[in-house]
Amino acid sequence: MKKIIFITNRLPFPNTDGRKNLLQQYIEQMKDIYPDCEIINLSFVDDQKYLKDRPASISRLVCLQTPGMAEKLYNAVVYSLLLRKWPLQVSAYYSRKTHRKIKALIREEQPDVILYDMVRVAEYLTDGAGQKVLSYDDLLSLRYERQLEWFQYIPSVFGGFADKLPAGLKRFANLKFIQKWLIAYESKLLAEYERKVAANFRHLVFTSPKEAETFSHTIRHRSCLGIPMRFDPDKKAGGSVRSYDRNKVVFVGKMDIPHNSSAVVYFCEKIWPSVKREAPDAKFYIIGKNPSPEVVRLQQLYPDIVVTGEVDNVKRAMGDAAVMIAPLLFGTGIKTKIVEAMSLGVPVVTNPIGSEGINAVNQEDLFVCESDEEMAQKVLLLLNNKEINEKVSRNSIRYVSRHFSSSATRKNLELILS
Repeated sequence: MKKIIFITNRLPFPNTDGRKNLLQQYIEQMKDIYPDCEIINLSFVDDQKYLKDRPASISRLVCLQTPGMAEKLYNAVVYSLLLRKWPLQVSAYYSRKTHRKIKALIREEQPDVILYDMVRVAEYLTDGAGQKVLSYDDLLSLRYERQLEWFQYIPSVFGGFADKLPAGLKRFANLKFIQKWLIAYESKLLAEYERKVAANFRHLVFTSPKEAETFSHTIRHRSCLGIPMRFDPDKKAGGSVRSYDRNKVVFVGKMDIPHNSSAVVYFCEKIWPSVKREAPDAKFYIIGKNPSPEVVRLQQLYPDIVVTGEVDNVKRAMGDAAVMIAPLLFGTGIKTKIVEAMSLGVPVVTNPIGSEGINAVNQEDLFVCESDEEMAQKVLLLLNNKEINEKVSRNSIRYVSRHFSSSATRKNLELILS
């Protein structure tokens, strides 16, 4: 029986955001490949209320502790600012006591595979048994670098991660000019760290196959693999007429993350007024947990904006929309929210940043817009033209079925576990 240790920087459950969905996918597909395997999840706890939702596929859950405030501050000052050895997010997660706990558990369990979730836990690498795998998610250094161009639309460049910073550093991080300097500094530290730690792992995993290939060429690593989010659309849906609200526009995402909050702020300021002039009955629903104050305020600043916060069923909340918008100002990898909308047959209007890694056909499977004016026009087209809406809906379902099915996404995981 295979034994797998999965070290995650948040609980990989429940299905409240895209990253958790992907972590659950890894767990479910590992159980599909090796039904008798034992999966031990070593996880930092993002919210105690989620502990009750632990799935049966996780054999054991071991809760990890982030460093105390004094150790966080020491890490940040010494290892991030003076030695320039660790990105700030590594300093915020690395606890020597927790590392000793992980080492002892690995010695005791002798796992076949150890999977590390994101570079912020890479410092917990432990010698000994087990094939080591690091999941990068996306290249965070590139994402942070791109944030700087759109700084005015970002409420907080650190998003929910700001809560992990020491109190003293967090106060400085709330100042805009400090934020800009910190994000530039963190991007440089991350770029160096992402390359440096890669040599310590047998396999590197990205959500975007294209990003995996690019990184492999850059650092000449022998195994960089893309494992995108799995979606298995209802095959019957591709051939049926979808029932939807012809006035409903949606955006979906965790709303304390900078690339999500900046996207909806920008859309409301630059694009929504043009849509409302031509479609006065249209409503824009911002769906996702932890909306920042700036996102909540959009309901007062612009007409017919609804900020839902966390919902029980994201698919139900977005599935009857006429259109999903994704005017992302920055980001990296495959944008899961776009593929999820397409899998439900919700037509997507996005831009080149949003469509990165998705080799769908523009104006057939989705709309990729080069300007604010074009985005407003395509939103209005999908609101007003039922025939085109239904055509794009059918095409998007077929595209996802071909490229993001269970069989397409699990082959690289099989290679890692073999």
